[in-house]
Amino acid sequence: MKYAVWFVRLLFASWMIPAGVNHFFPIFPQPMGSQPLSQELISALIDSGLFDIVKAVELIAGICVLIGFYAPLALLVCMPVSFCVFYWDAPLEGWGSRAALFGYAVLLCNVLLCLAYSRSYRSMFALRALP
Repeated sequence: MKYAVWFVRLLFASWMIPAGVNHFFPIFPQPMGSQPLSQELISALIDSGLFDIVKAVELIAGICVLIGFYAPLALLVCMPVSFCVFYWDAPLEGWGSRAALFGYAVLLCNVLLCLAYSRSYRSMFALRALP
């Protein structure tokens, strides 16, 4: 089980780190989408400046998950980004598109890793939490 978690961590980080780095130091062109709604969404994110935050979260979360530094926290912080990547790739680009495979993979890796670190989250779900 330990090796499976390591593999998924590596897979997740190998997506997040290059995607984050690419925004600040262009390595490959930023995909702008092939459907009108996906193009509007990515344009709105870029024009509003929110895309900078998204890419910083991807980069930091990818590094943290890769090296194991606050990995459970990084996975939770990255969950909204993973869901947005899934949403942009699957429903907006097309459920059967090639891009959708990346969306499925990113969200699935994040969910599986959160499940692997579920012991770390146990105290957050206490019915009567004491300060």
